Amino acid sequence: MNVLMERLTVRQVREYLAGNSAILVPIGSNEQHGYHLPLCTDTLIARELCRQVGERTGTLVAPAISFTFSGGGLPGTINVSPAVMSLLVQDVLSSLALQGFRRFYLVLAHGGSENLTALGDALKILLRSNPLFAQALIALFPVWKFDARGTGWRRAFAEGDWHAGWLETSLMMALAPELVRMQELELDPPDLLELQIRHPDNYQRAEKIVDDPLVVPRLTQRPDIRVGVMGHPERAGSELGAGLVESMVAEMAARLQSIQERAQGGYREVAFNPPPIIIREESQ
Repeated sequence: MNVLMERLTVRQVREYLAGNSAILVPIGSNEQHGYHLPLCTDTLIARELCRQVGERTGTLVAPAISFTFSGGGLPGTINVSPAVMSLLVQDVLSSLALQGFRRFYLVLAHGGSENLTALGDALKILLRSNPLFAQALIALFPVWKFDARGTGWRRAFAEGDWHAGWLETSLMMALAPELVRMQELELDPPDLLELQIRHPDNYQRAEKIVDDPLVVPRLTQRPDIRVGVMGHPERAGSELGAGLVESMVAEMAARLQSIQERAQGGYREVAFNPPPIIIREESQ
């Protein structure tokens, strides 16, 4: 059976639900990825990894969610506020739950601190307040968590290869080589590139009407950034990408099957470790 739900009929989805309540939900973005990668890079990676995991495990794949918060402002980037994005995900899951789905695996190929915080909070509230999810399981599968060998995401992040660098470019070479335009590869000036390699949020600048610690800053993308690459895409390769895809799919499929096998009972208490209380003393 084709695992992409959008290509199935009502009858086929009903037949699937008769024996399986699990579904993979790809979440990407539509955002700047330099001149050599398409705007749909994150969404395509999420959808294709889900498709391969779905084929290995017999799990249905929901249509990809591509409108999230990037923070970038280059042409083609579409920003949806983190709050709206989290509401959209809640509505999608609620609609699926009404149909009978109870095991939700959200595969994230787009990070961003604002995105991750809003999504995590929204899912906890959904489980806490919506009776549809009284016996539902929601698991977050950020793609960067699947790197047991340490040759992919961990190596990339250690090198400051955050966005549209060698890792994402290699994945796209393996998953959709026809969309990769290495002949058009450009980078921002070295000082800007190194600034963003040091920290992925350095693409932003902060402004205040009054420079006081109690005044909330306005954060916008630095106007001197024209390309939007954070890393070294010139180091990418299709064979490297194919190997990374294979290892990620294998890890994700194994983790999904492990969770599925252990998800036979209802909710039970586990250790709760709230984050530490941190109160910073700011100058007045």
